[in-house]
Amino acid sequence: MPTVQLRRYEIEDGQMDVFLPYWKKLIEQREKFGFRVVFAYVDETNNDIVWAVEHDGDFAAAEAEYFHSSERAAALIGAPLVMKGIKVGMASRVV
Repeated sequence: MPTVQLRRYEIEDGQMDVFLPYWKKLIEQREKFGFRVVFAYVDETNNDIVWAVEHDGDFAAAEAEYFHSSERAAALIGAPLVMKGIKVGMASRVV
């Protein structure tokens, strides 16, 4: 059974169009480490992007490998500094 992480990024007002192309690059890099996006939505009222990512193996080990990878470092070059806050937590299905 996959492990799921729920992520919520608060983006500065008017900057979602700047952030999303960068975020999509990071998703491409995560996929190389076995992660899959379950869903991703923009909450326009709160200027957030809310998304869930899953992994079939050891989530923490795969995420640590991803965070320390040269692929992620390359994707971070030129990253727009538009995030105001981040909330991350592990999620469990209830329905």
